Amino acid sequence: MDAISKFLIEPLQYEFIQRALIASLIIGASCGLIGTYIMLRRMSLLGDALAHAVLPGVVISFLIAGKGQIALFIGAVLSGIVTVLLIGFINRNSKIKEDTSIGVVFTGAFALGILIVSQLKQVHIDLSSYLFGDVLGVSTDDIILSAIVLVVIAASVILFYKQLLITSFDPTMALTIGISTSVVHYLLMSLLSMTIVSSLQSVGVILVVAMLITPSATAFLLTDKLKNLLWLSSFFGVLSSVIGLYLSYHFNYSSGASMVLVGVVIFMLALIFSPSQGIVSKYIKRLKISRMNLIEDALKLLYKSKTSLDKNSAASILSSEFGISKGKASAAINSILKSGFAELKEGKLFLTDIGEKKAIKIVKSHRLWETYITKENISEENDIHTDAEKYEHILTDDLVEDLDKELGYPEKDPHGSEIPKVKK
Repeated sequence: MDAISKFLIEPLQYEFIQRALIASLIIGASCGLIGTYIMLRRMSLLGDALAHAVLPGVVISFLIAGKGQIALFIGAVLSGIVTVLLIGFINRNSKIKEDTSIGVVFTGAFALGILIVSQLKQVHIDLSSYLFGDVLGVSTDDIILSAIVLVVIAASVILFYKQLLITSFDPTMALTIGISTSVVHYLLMSLLSMTIVSSLQSVGVILVVAMLITPSATAFLLTDKLKNLLWLSSFFGVLSSVIGLYLSYHFNYSSGASMVLVGVVIFMLALIFSPSQGIVSKYIKRLKISRMNLIEDALKLLYKSKTSLDKNSAASILSSEFGISKGKASAAINSILKSGFAELKEGKLFLTDIGEKKAIKIVKSHRLWETYITKENISEENDIHTDAEKYEHILTDDLVEDLDKELGYPEKDPHGSEIPKVKK
């Protein structure tokens, strides 16, 4: 407990850490909010472009007005907006695709910024700080500016929630109901430019895109509702920023890199363990589906068998027919016994009423699907049985009834086998 307290409290005795912590909270929330819309609109590359393209605006503002925060901020935002306008102009007036125009404009803008910096012989501008950031060096003015940007972003998201929602998911519908997609786009780009500028001191131009996208991508793996996505994205942005800050203090790591890597670790955990989208949950679902399909195949085997089979014979046939191990086949037989779909009588397997009803549904689905794809000439003759083997497990009762009705309630499939009627 003492070690944990020391880990959390010790850094806070320093004023620069206190400022860095406040800045991390603000930047994490800002990047999470605006990054959600950037990710949903598939504009990550544009975010990267704006992060680089603000350099000439910062440098020109510095030449005109010195180191004033407001002047630098305005110059950077204007530079970002001009970049977006140029990208749109090239995209509209040439056959160049958007990703190519983004690459041309942002590299040109970044190169222009470096060129201007290289000509400032009497003034030293620390490009490494601009590129990689240093959250431990944030000033009170930086925090105030970041806080104002966060308030503007939060207010914009609340006030224009409907417009941002519709234009993100259905631009055509937005135009139909009178919402200007261009106005919303440029509003979003302005907010993005402001977020990037306010984040440069903390994480730098190289890593700011990761702070915009990674928390949003993590949240996207955990929810499909926009409001939850916004909250979770902001939470993961804050969490990765704060944990990264503590790691940078205790282990002398680069602060910006620590924040981003923590965000990536959280993303990987969500990718693996997300209840609905995680690799583990998908694997478990596939196992369950595979096990259920095998049970249904075992029921079908028992239904179609002309003579009663014992457990060993049924497992051997199932193993041979479907190319699975004898152990898996035996497990499937045991499962249908445990589920009450079959019972043993004098060592032989017999379907119960419930098991027979389920088996008839599988056989009917299989043979109706064979009949349908044969009639519609959907598959080659040699592939008909294989296709039916796949679809018999996923056809719902309603779909089976619709197929039966559409085909005129056939009595036999293309192979001459009887299509059974499901018992009521």
